[in-house]
Amino acid sequence: MSNDLPSIEYEAPDDLEFKSKLPYMGVNHGELSVQEEKFIGLIASGMSIAASGRAVGHKNRKQSTNLVHSERVSKALAFLREEIREEVKFTKVNAHKMYMDTWSSCGNATEMKGTVDSLCKLHGLHQPDSATQVNININGSKQLERMTDEELLQIAGHNKDYLEPG
Repeated sequence: MSNDLPSIEYEAPDDLEFKSKLPYMGVNHGELSVQEEKFIGLIASGMSIAASGRAVGHKNRKQSTNLVHSERVSKALAFLREEIREEVKFTKVNAHKMYMDTWSSCGNATEMKGTVDSLCKLHGLHQPDSATQVNININGSKQLERMTDEELLQIAGHNKDYLEPG
């Protein structure tokens, strides 16, 4: 009897790894809010204190600075910084999360478009430009003026039939 059931792969929640490290940080489970955990993660990933604070909704820099100096947050940051020193872990998943955080804090459509373009590049969704490029070296405008239409078309990669509709 064969087992034809589809295999289901379990994917752990994003914060599971962070929560598993809490005892090693010297922080008890439940001591940090979700906002504080995200704040710590953003700082540990390389964002500034001010930018991390804005990303989690702090009203001003002072609020972020006060939080980063609190005992529980500073202990967590110290542990994560030491861990990062041991091994740098930056993957496409990390970049994607950072772009999504950036997108959620965009202030206008131009910033959003820039973030979406970056996400498309990250995931290989941009199509390469398939237009043929022709490089022409011209020594002066007089050289072009002396050429016939057929010669100009030939330089552009076409012939006389190109001008006449079929």
